[in-house]
Amino acid sequence: MNFMTSSLPWWSWLTLLMVPPLIFLLYFLKLRRTPVQVPSTYLWSKTIEDMHVNSFWQRLRRNLLLFLQVLFALMLLATCLRPGCDGTELVGARFIFLIDNSASMSATDNAQGKPRLETAKLEISNAIQNMPAGSSAMLISFSDSASVQQSYTSNKSELQRKLAQIKQTQRTSDLNEALTAAAGLANPGRSSDKASALDVQVADALDAVLYIYSDGGVRQVPRFAPGSLSPEYHAVGSFENRPTNVGITAFSVGEPSAIDGSVQIFARLQNSDDVDQTVDVSFYVGDALQDAVGDILVTAGGTKGISFNLSGESASVNQPTTVQLKIDDEDVFMLDNEAFAVLNPPRKTNVIIISENTPYFRYACSTDAITKRTNVEFHGAEYLNDSTYLQRAQEGYYDLAIYDSLVPQTMPLCNTMIWNQIPLGDQWNRSAVHSPTPVLDYDGAHPIMAAVKIGGLTIVNSRDLEGPQGSLSLIESTTGSIAVLGPREGYLDLVMGFSIIETDENGETYVNSDWPKKLSFPIFMQNVIEDLSGISAFSAGANLHPGDLMTIKPSIPLEKIKIQSPGGETTEIRPQADRTFVFSNTETSGIYEVSDALSGIVDQRIAVNLMDANESNIAVRADLNLGYSQLQRVTSQIPERKEFWRWLLMGGLILLMVEWIIYNRRVFI
Repeated sequence: MNFMTSSLPWWSWLTLLMVPPLIFLLYFLKLRRTPVQVPSTYLWSKTIEDMHVNSFWQRLRRNLLLFLQVLFALMLLATCLRPGCDGTELVGARFIFLIDNSASMSATDNAQGKPRLETAKLEISNAIQNMPAGSSAMLISFSDSASVQQSYTSNKSELQRKLAQIKQTQRTSDLNEALTAAAGLANPGRSSDKASALDVQVADALDAVLYIYSDGGVRQVPRFAPGSLSPEYHAVGSFENRPTNVGITAFSVGEPSAIDGSVQIFARLQNSDDVDQTVDVSFYVGDALQDAVGDILVTAGGTKGISFNLSGESASVNQPTTVQLKIDDEDVFMLDNEAFAVLNPPRKTNVIIISENTPYFRYACSTDAITKRTNVEFHGAEYLNDSTYLQRAQEGYYDLAIYDSLVPQTMPLCNTMIWNQIPLGDQWNRSAVHSPTPVLDYDGAHPIMAAVKIGGLTIVNSRDLEGPQGSLSLIESTTGSIAVLGPREGYLDLVMGFSIIETDENGETYVNSDWPKKLSFPIFMQNVIEDLSGISAFSAGANLHPGDLMTIKPSIPLEKIKIQSPGGETTEIRPQADRTFVFSNTETSGIYEVSDALSGIVDQRIAVNLMDANESNIAVRADLNLGYSQLQRVTSQIPERKEFWRWLLMGGLILLMVEWIIYNRRVFI
C-alpha cells in the first residue's frame, strides 16, 4: 500500500484536516432552550438528561452518529491521498516517452474496441505513476513530424495533463524527427576549436531510458546512434490475431479520351490481413452512386487493382465535382476506407505573347489543342508599357507570358518564356555570341521536349546560358546550354539562348533559325503552353496527404478566399506576394472547398487523402529497426497501478447514506 502525492494546494489540505475536529466541537455545543410548559415530572427527567449533554468537560457518551461522521471525514481525507498498490518502480533518473499518434494508431483492434492511441496513453500514464521520487521525464508525440509535449520535468501531474492533451492525427508515421529530439539532451553535440584543432564535448551526456510506444509502422530509420539513450520498444496493438483491414492505397483520375471524353478511374486496394478478404466497393460522382462492385477478392498481404469508367457525359462538369470511392465493409481501421478526387471544370488559361515577329507564334498557336483551352493575346513591344498589361501582370491574370527578344523591367507573377534575352538581375548569365550553333543534345524526357525532334535544326547565332541554382538544361549545343528552365520565387522561366528573327545594326532583319519551318516547332510551343500555363481538360487536383501544405491558385485573381474543411470549419486567408494562397491546416482527409470570400462562389475543391500503404498495413511489428540496432518488442508491459481511492470514495458515500438514515429514524421515531 502506498499513497500518491496530491496536486491539492496547502490551504485545501488545511481545510480538510479541520473537518474532524469541527465535528467533535459540534457535539460539545450547549443547547439553546425555548421555554415550554410541561408537566413537572417530565421536566425533572429532561433536566437531568441535559446536565449530561451540556457539560463541556463531561466525558462524551457513545454516539453512533458521531462515529459515522468522523469515519466519513477520515475516508474523504484518505481518498485525497489516492491510496493504491503499484507494480515495479521504473529504474532510472530520466525517462523519455515517445508516443505515436499517426493514422494507424486509430485502429481499434484491442479487446475493448479502443483506439491504439488510448491504450498507449494508458500505459504511459501507468509508467509515469511508477516513476521514482526525484526522477524526471520528457513527453514527445510523433507522426510525420515530432512535437515535444513536455520537456524534462519531475511534476507527474503536469506530465499526466500533457499526456491527456495528445490528440489523434491522420498523418503518416516517421520516427526520425522524434529520435533526433529525444537524443538532443541525452547526447549533446561536440564543438571544434579551430585554433587548437581540438574536438571538445560541450556538455556531459545524460543517461535516459527511451520508451517508444507505437505499432511499429514507421518509415525506415536510416541511422540512429542511441549514445546515452537506452531504447525500449513497447508495441501497441493486437498480437494474438492479425488485425483485419482492407484499405484504399491509390486513387487517381485519368485524362479524358479524345474520342468520347470518357475518363478512367483507377484504384488499388491493400489487404494487411494474413488471410484472403472480400470487400464491396461503391463509386460516387457527387452524391449519386455511379457504380458498385461486390465480392472483390484481395489476397492475404496483397493488393488488388480496380478501375471504373466515367462516361464523357458524367465527366463533363461545369462546377467542381467530388469523385469518391468507398469500401462498404467495416473494419478496425476506417480512415483508409474512403478516397476522394475532384473534377474541377476546365478553364481556359491566359497566355500573352509580346513579339515583333508574331506570324511564327500565331502559326504555332493555331492548333486545336491550344485554341480550345487557351486564350492567347498577341501584342507588339510597345505593349510592355501599357497600363492594362502592367496591372494584369502584377495581379496574376496571366498563366504564361512569352517575350521575344525583349524582357520586362518587372517580371510578371506567372511563368515566362524569354527568347534571346535573360531576366534582369544577377540570377542569369549568358556568354558572348557563338556562330554557328550545332545542336548536340536535348532532354527528351522532359514534358516540354516530349515528341520534339530537333535533329538537323539550324541556328546561326546563339549564347550559352547559365541559370540560378536548380535550373535544368533542355537543349545543349557543342559549347553549352542554349535552352534552360530556371526557378523564380515559385515560378519557372524558360530562357532560349537564340532568336528566330535577328535584327542587325542597320535595322535589317534576317532568319536566325529555321525551326518554325519544321513540324517540331508547333509541337514544342504546344508543350510549352501546356506545361507552363497548366492547361488541361479538367483538373483532378493534387494528391495531398493530411498535413501537407496546400498551395491554391484561383481561376481568377481574388483578394481573399474562404476555405471550408471536411468538418465544416471555415478559414479566410489572403494571397501572398505571388498572388497564390497557402493553407496549412489540412489535418483531416476529405474535400476542402475553396470559394471567393466576398461572393461565396465556389472556385475549386481540393482532395486530401491518407492513401499510404504503410499506414494501411496495421499489423503490429514485432521489432523496430533503428538503423544500427534492432529493438524487439517488450512483451511484459509496465504493471498497472491499482487504485483504492475509488473504493474508499464509494464506501464513504455508502457510509453517508447510512448516517442519514439513522439520523432520520431518530428524528421521526
